[in-house]
Amino acid sequence: MDDDLTGNFEYQVAVRWRDMDALGHVNHAVFLTYLEVGRDAFYIQMLGNDPIYVVARLEIDFRAEVSTHEEWIQVRVEVERLGTTSLTTRETITTADGTVAARARVVTVRWDQAAHRSIPFSADERERLTAAMVPADWHS
Repeated sequence: MDDDLTGNFEYQVAVRWRDMDALGHVNHAVFLTYLEVGRDAFYIQMLGNDPIYVVARLEIDFRAEVSTHEEWIQVRVEVERLGTTSLTTRETITTADGTVAARARVVTVRWDQAAHRSIPFSADERERLTAAMVPADWHS
């Protein structure tokens, strides 16, 4: 895991045998799990706890397969936009050799589970997330 909180958060996720489909590569739905694992680690690192959030929007571009010979993938999370209650991140999955397997843009919303509604980020959380923001251009 990368401890640089200036837009460079990366988290390594193991590729499991059960992630594979009949074609011998990671099933497309599992990519969402990899992103979630990386995003959860990002939230814990950035905010110092395990905040509750919901995914409001997710768009993903699959670029390359992740095959049976991969032991792990890397998830990179970058802060693109911070709203009152929402956070937009750019998330990238790469293989051990640096091949970009997928790119995603995800909008999450801080959530009050008991009240079933969104809640604003605290001033401290906003400061940490703002410090981690990267330029708005989308990497190709």
